[in-house]
Amino acid sequence: MSYFEYLAVMVHPYMKEEGVLLNFSGYQDILRRYSQLKEHDVQEAWELAKELNAWSEYFSSVANLVQRMYLDAEADKLAITSLASVEADAKKVANGDRLANQDERVIAARKRRNVLKAFYDELEAKVRFLERAHYHCKVTYEFNKRQGNNKDDVE
Repeated sequence: MSYFEYLAVMVHPYMKEEGVLLNFSGYQDILRRYSQLKEHDVQEAWELAKELNAWSEYFSSVANLVQRMYLDAEADKLAITSLASVEADAKKVANGDRLANQDERVIAARKRRNVLKAFYDELEAKVRFLERAHYHCKVTYEFNKRQGNNKDDVE
């Protein structure tokens, strides 16, 4: 299991709470096809350029949602930490803060925030890769068309 797949499993319950079901079926196939792209395969370069662009859009949309969830989780963590701190020691702030760090609610809030942040970062990395791969396929297609490699004309 890749790190991305691991994070997708970890974030699944949080996405489900939002009513979002992630679907990455076909992603590994497109990566395999991209890795096998030959420099003169005009038709495949054209098809991959379109599909990579669509995947980039999907990952970007998911990343935007996850970023909002991450920011909300950060706000929740701060609120939970403050409450736990006051409950632990209302008179000594530093002692309350130390004790709050051991509170299960605070730990759970931090873990949620951390998973969302890590998944967001991975999604952003995937978007950057997909954009570069799209550009590579587009340039491959255009170069071959200029060279007159039209035997696989795209409709």
